[in-house]
Amino acid sequence: MPRPPIERQAAIPSTAAQRQRCDRILATAARLGARDGLAAVRMQDVADQSAVSIATVYRYYPTKHHLFSALLLHYTGNAGPTHRPTGSPAEDVTDLMVGICRSMLARPRLAHAMITSVNARRSESSAAGDFGLRDGILSVAGISQPAPQDSQLALLVEQCAYGILSWAVMGATTPEQAERDMRRACQLLLAPWRVDPHTTAARA
Repeated sequence: MPRPPIERQAAIPSTAAQRQRCDRILATAARLGARDGLAAVRMQDVADQSAVSIATVYRYYPTKHHLFSALLLHYTGNAGPTHRPTGSPAEDVTDLMVGICRSMLARPRLAHAMITSVNARRSESSAAGDFGLRDGILSVAGISQPAPQDSQLALLVEQCAYGILSWAVMGATTPEQAERDMRRACQLLLAPWRVDPHTTAARA
């Protein structure tokens, strides 16, 4: 019986020049993915339009799934609220999550490529394959030293967002409904943060 392929380890950029190259690669992948969709994107085209060698692309992103899942993490890692902070953790996190849904689903082919790639990496390897949103959620909520229940709540919001976006990119729901679902989910999940998250009452 043939052995399953061993996943190649992706290199991690460690210098400013390497990070700039990776940024160009990700920006090109986003543009091509939004225009053409995952199946039609060629790694050679990504290399050519990023002004790097194909070897450089494969060094940091061994497969298209590595590339588009990395793009998702890059996107969510740089996401922020669409409005000025209100001082209410629940409202500010809701604004963040609804904004992420809206902006991702505005480019449906790219959103599909990113979600599909995260799912593929989850099934093919031990990669975590999550959104990487928990720290951002806690930061927007103003919680610098989260208690275990705060971290769990941030994880639940992230998981819920992943499910809502997965349904939307597969065509099971509309972008407008996805936004409404995300808002409602945040209203329910973030009820403990409607009190100041630093008070005893919010920890109950």
